[in-house]
Amino acid sequence: MSAGANRLRPEWTALPLVLRARIVDAIGGRFVRDEPAQSGFSAAYAGVVTTTKGKAFVKACARDWHPDSLHFLRAEMQVLAMLPPTVAPAVLGEVDETAGSALVLEAIDGHHPGSPWTTDDLHAIAETLRTISTTPAPATLPRAADTMVPGFTRWAEISDDVLLLTGLPGVLREWMPELLRIEGDVRGAVDGDAIVHDDVRADNILIGEAGARLLDWPHARRGAPWIDLPCLLPSVEASGGPSCEEVWPLFEEHGAPPAQEMLPVISGFASYLWFAQAQPEIPQLPGLRAFQRAHAGPALRWLAALLQVQERAASR
Repeated sequence: MSAGANRLRPEWTALPLVLRARIVDAIGGRFVRDEPAQSGFSAAYAGVVTTTKGKAFVKACARDWHPDSLHFLRAEMQVLAMLPPTVAPAVLGEVDETAGSALVLEAIDGHHPGSPWTTDDLHAIAETLRTISTTPAPATLPRAADTMVPGFTRWAEISDDVLLLTGLPGVLREWMPELLRIEGDVRGAVDGDAIVHDDVRADNILIGEAGARLLDWPHARRGAPWIDLPCLLPSVEASGGPSCEEVWPLFEEHGAPPAQEMLPVISGFASYLWFAQAQPEIPQLPGLRAFQRAHAGPALRWLAALLQVQERAASR
C-alpha cells in the first residue's frame, strides 16, 4: 500500500501564466524544468521547479480548481511562518493573488520513509515528533480540542449504522459500550498547548542529513504532546513496516508516553478512519477512501489488542 494516492495532479502548464511567472520570480532566474510529484491527496500542483538560479518545491493551485485544496494551501502559508525551522521546509516565497496561490519551499534532498521502514528512519521521525511535542504552539493555531471533534468521535455514529457496525472486527462490536465510554474522553485527551501536525504519514515526511522534516502543515493544531503518534503508526504498519505495538517502544525512548495512556486518541483515530472510509468518494481526490480503508485495518486491530490488554489488567 503506497503512502499516498497514486494519482495525476495538474501539470505545471495548467497553472495560470501569471502564477507560474510569480513562482519563477520567487526562485530567481529563468524556468528550466519541473519534476511533478504525483502522490498525496490534493488537487493542487506539486513538484520541484528548477530555474537557472536554483530549485524549489512548489505547491500551487489556481483559483478555479478544487476549493478545499486552495483553502488548505492558504492555511499552510500561515502555519509555516510560525514553526521552528528544524521541523518543516523553509519558505522561500509565497504567492496569493486573484489567479491563485502558491507556496515556494526549500527543496530538501532526502527520502520518504517506508521503502522499507528502517530503525534509523523511525528514530529520526521520533526525534522530530519529540521536538514538536515539546514546543509550545503559537496561540493563533486552532485548539485540537475544538477542531478534532467530531472527527475523532465517530463511535456513536458507527454504532447506529448497520453496515459500519457489521463490518467491524467482532471483538470491537462486543466492546462498543467501552468504546462509547472512551469517546467521552477524547476532547480532554487531545487538549494541550504543543504543536500538532495532524497528518503525519510517510509521504508527509522527508528524511535527510538534518533529520526528519514534516511536510504539508495546513491542519496544524494546538494540542496535547504526542497525539500525532497514534495517527502515524497505522500508516507504518499498512505500508509494510512493524506493527503499531511493536514500534511504539522506540518512540517511548524519545519521550512518548505509554500507549495505554493515549487510548482515547488511538480509539478516536480508529473511529475516524473507519467512518471516513465509508463516505462517498471525492471526485477530485481519487484513492482517498481506499487509503483510509487500508489504514483503518491496522488501527482497528491495534485498538482491539489494547482493549484486551486493559481487560486483562483490570481482572488481576
